[in-house]
Amino acid sequence: MIFKERQSRDKGVIEAGRLMELHLYPGNQCNRECDFCTVFGAPKGWYTEYTSEHLDATLRQVLLHGQGAVKFFGGEPTLNHENVIWAIAYLREQGFQGAIVIYSNGIQADRLLEVLESDPLDKTTASLNYSIATGDGAPQMPLSSLRKLEDYEQANPGAIAIGHPDIVDSGRGVDPFTGEETRPKVAHRCPHCYPVLKTNGQFHACPFAVENSAPHFQIGSIQDDPETVADNFQTFLNWLDTVHEPFAIEQDLPACTVCWQHLKSLPPAQFKTTQSSSV
Repeated sequence: MIFKERQSRDKGVIEAGRLMELHLYPGNQCNRECDFCTVFGAPKGWYTEYTSEHLDATLRQVLLHGQGAVKFFGGEPTLNHENVIWAIAYLREQGFQGAIVIYSNGIQADRLLEVLESDPLDKTTASLNYSIATGDGAPQMPLSSLRKLEDYEQANPGAIAIGHPDIVDSGRGVDPFTGEETRPKVAHRCPHCYPVLKTNGQFHACPFAVENSAPHFQIGSIQDDPETVADNFQTFLNWLDTVHEPFAIEQDLPACTVCWQHLKSLPPAQFKTTQSSSV
């Protein structure tokens, strides 16, 4: 396979109340229903379109220059690719200069490529699910789709990457995932991913646990000042280091297992709740 693994960037970068990266989540509706899916993706899952209100909140929260990044995930973004194309155009028209990443299972390859081609700055890339792209632990995507994506990557090196092979005990988790025995697992330390803006207007601290409504993850809403959301995310990162990780080490548990099965044992961080009068 010609796709290279997507490389992680610096974690926890906040500049003047803005995050270096932000995930956008419209729901868990998907054209697959995989055992390992962290967001409970399914054809009957929920979905809400991106609107200017959500994207304006994104533009207030993320770095707008070239170091910023906005990541579309779910669910499957190609199920409503026209809304994704509109959202990308809106972000660009409003001055976002950073990278855009589409997390996709790649099954609807033509739609995914249409999304990539729509970016006027040519800085939108795709990240394919490892299991579905390789067939390791899940039914592989149709070979016709795979060949289209491989041809596009050969013609446009770096346009399509493949996700990490790590398995995550979150959401539906790994059981009965057939690739569990041969795949790496994240250890005691949480990977400290950047947060999520859901289309219900809520900021959630973790993309893997985005369907978990526990107060531990609720870092704000689009009515909050961007500085408040950024401060709450920093508070969450500190909580991971001082509360979550020590518990994971003491109990000898993977980080995501703590959140999935033992979160009630941990007190949530104390988040700010100040509201902005300008939004």
